[in-house]
Amino acid sequence: MLRGVATSVTATSPTRLLITVDAAKLGETATKLRDLGFDHVKSVTGIDFPEENRIDLLYHISAFEDLELAKAIVEVRTSLNRSEPKVQSLVDIWPSAEYSERETSDLFGVVFEGQPSGRLLLPDSYVGLPPLRKDLKIKTEGIDA
Repeated sequence: MLRGVATSVTATSPTRLLITVDAAKLGETATKLRDLGFDHVKSVTGIDFPEENRIDLLYHISAFEDLELAKAIVEVRTSLNRSEPKVQSLVDIWPSAEYSERETSDLFGVVFEGQPSGRLLLPDSYVGLPPLRKDLKIKTEGIDA
């Protein structure tokens, strides 16, 4: 099913599956999973690896409608170039990805191409490094550090 799409597929427990994909194959992977009955994104987050110039993007997928699939969680993981972290939004495939993608965009600076909405947590006036990037320096003016 995922041959030619996934870089690796690993069962991490009887109800958990880890699928690693190239960022260019993320949408194709999501479509295949949706067609299998995985109809819901539980979460989207990032992990910052500044020393490796990458951000790993993680989607946790499950199901609402299929009670057997609802027992499982599929983690889809891809790596993005930290300097220009861009990837296709999966909102057209899974509408439930919208808010988690927006949060990940605000906090890690990932650009989700095709994401229909803007910022979720940060004000539009915010400039600077995204707050969950490891190299963010917090201003300490007026604070005894």
